[in-house]
Amino acid sequence: MFVKLHEPNDYQKFLLAAEHRMNLNDHDYHKLFTYIKGFEGESYFYKLINDTECVKLWDISLDYRKGSQYDFLIFDKGTLYHFDVKNFTGSYQLVDRQFVSEKGNVHTDVVSQLSKAHHKLESFLKSQQIKYQLVSRVLFVNHDYRLSTDTIPKSVLLPHQVDEVVHYIQSIEPLQEHRAAAEKILAYHNNELVQERIHYYPFDNFKGGIRCGKCRRLSMIPDLKKKYICCTNCHHRVNNKTALCSLILEMSLLKNDSLSAAEVRKWSGMPLRTVQRMMSDSCHKQGQYKNMRYHLK
Repeated sequence: MFVKLHEPNDYQKFLLAAEHRMNLNDHDYHKLFTYIKGFEGESYFYKLINDTECVKLWDISLDYRKGSQYDFLIFDKGTLYHFDVKNFTGSYQLVDRQFVSEKGNVHTDVVSQLSKAHHKLESFLKSQQIKYQLVSRVLFVNHDYRLSTDTIPKSVLLPHQVDEVVHYIQSIEPLQEHRAAAEKILAYHNNELVQERIHYYPFDNFKGGIRCGKCRRLSMIPDLKKKYICCTNCHHRVNNKTALCSLILEMSLLKNDSLSAAEVRKWSGMPLRTVQRMMSDSCHKQGQYKNMRYHLK
């Protein structure tokens, strides 16, 4: 049972809305790439353990002593497991406890970051009288990742160990006290703990189109004769209203303002009257006639 699932923060939502619509600046591009790569790894692990009965938290930003972030927290009897999931790919070597890729990229914070987060969470648990032994591990989940070393740190788990971890999690029996402890931790979660300033690009420079919720391409082409819209890339299908609401949400994030029906018609490729009818059901309206503006409810 997951008490909490991942939810992107405001900055991440903006970047996801901008993906494939604009050539982002270097800072935003790097942040988007890092977020998507990390999310893919966490989603993979989430799917492996989603059906397990034990009490779990996915993505906690703990507002305690300047904050720290935790990918997965899993309760087992008197133990709380913390898994920091990594989605690295390629060949790595361990040099002076630093993870060095075959291209020479150095990840200096893998083990030290885990240790820092571990001690913060341990201190938090004591302050809240949550009496669990804390066990923290870095879990590399991508099977294209290879680590060449004679000695692997105790805190590091490699891809071939993922099945073993999942099998153990499947064996955990939930206790009522686990849910209470998880709720106590969740009360200190702050999704906007790390404030990242959003750089708003000129709205007219963004590429229109409806994004597929599965492959994330701007490849949903409306068919005016059907109530559903289908992705030309992966054939994922949703109803027209769901697709339009998702588009309006992305447009609102990118513009940071209300929208006109004409703007939504241009981006969606749907007839103006269809857009106006759907927006009247899904949005708050301000103004009249050509000055009508819409906000999602």
